[in-house]
Amino acid sequence: MASIEANGELMEKIRIMTTEGKIDDVVNEIATYLNLSNEENYIERLENILETISSAQGGSTVIRFLIENQIIDIPTLLQNLSKRDSLLRYSFLLLLKDICENEEDLLLPYSEELLKSDDPNVREAFLQLLIFMAGGEKEIDEEQLIEVIVAKLDDDKEFVVEKAGQALKAIGKKHPSLVTRILRDFSKKCIENEELIKIIDNILKAIVTVEKIEEIVEEETIKEEPEKHLEAQEDLIKKERNEELEKEEEKILDKQIELKKKEIELKKKELELEEKEKELEIKEIITKEKELIDKEIETELSGKDLSIPHDIKKEEDEILDKQIEIKKKELEIKKKKLEVEEKEKELEKKAIEDKEKALKIKEQLIEKEKELEKVEIELKKKTIEKKERKILDEETKRIKEKLEEDK
Repeated sequence: MASIEANGELMEKIRIMTTEGKIDDVVNEIATYLNLSNEENYIERLENILETISSAQGGSTVIRFLIENQIIDIPTLLQNLSKRDSLLRYSFLLLLKDICENEEDLLLPYSEELLKSDDPNVREAFLQLLIFMAGGEKEIDEEQLIEVIVAKLDDDKEFVVEKAGQALKAIGKKHPSLVTRILRDFSKKCIENEELIKIIDNILKAIVTVEKIEEIVEEETIKEEPEKHLEAQEDLIKKERNEELEKEEEKILDKQIELKKKEIELKKKELELEEKEKELEIKEIITKEKELIDKEIETELSGKDLSIPHDIKKEEDEILDKQIEIKKKELEIKKKKLEVEEKEKELEKKAIEDKEKALKIKEQLIEKEKELEKVEIELKKKTIEKKERKILDEETKRIKEKLEEDK
């Protein structure tokens, strides 16, 4: 119990000194603490140190000092970790994730030594650290290191092979052409190993996405046929320009269709308002005419003490009815005109919809063309691989024949 409390106090002291920037004092304190460890508690003590300083301000600087001065020796650390179970190993490696992503230059010098270690757990552990490094800001693009990782695909331990595949996929995200080339070169040396070829194919499928096929094919074309590459590049630029123009045309057409629709809606509303206004005007005219006729009759009657003959009254009513009838006919004519205009607008709308359908069909055709182009690229890639294999077979056959002739 007392030792746990003392250990906790020491970790708190180390954390405070780290935060205060007392780097030399912290390094000396940690060195003493680790020197007092034995084979059984070394990993536990180191875990305590990393957990304490990794989250503290200035912790990354302390870790750099510890590794640079070999107070934390990476090969020894991984060797000790290999004796623990896989869960504990991975949990501890997670503590090194930030160091791998931000301080990978401290770990990369040990790559070849650790990847060629006799202990498979050490090989797997360092491959996991490389996966962390590949996820950092800096890039792993050293050809020799990638070749060593690729060689681990033929490791006698399945879990090492699996981890090597994961590492190559992680590196291949940023450098697909480099990893693809090294994998292809390696596959040529082990054509007869079907299992290994299958593993390589799976990695290539993960690395070589549709977006990156053109990049890889382009690099190969540059190396093999410079003149054809220039032509292909020009064609690609033209194609890209055409696609951009088509997209712009589609956007403009979409906007025009949208504007037309809005114009039609506005015209409909205007026509409806006009129709209502006309109806109101006609009603007002009829009402006013009736009022005027009534007033005229009243005026005439007030000046004369005579009763209006029945036939005159009847005639006036007929005239008024005819006027109303004429107004109704005018209103019907206007309604028919509005209906005709509305039908014309509907036809116009239908024509626009037909254009939209034609555009959709065009888009589908463009998509199919793109899919066909992708297939062509894949076929081109396979043709190149087939040619390479054929050349290799012919060269092997020629060498064999030459050897037999020499005998």
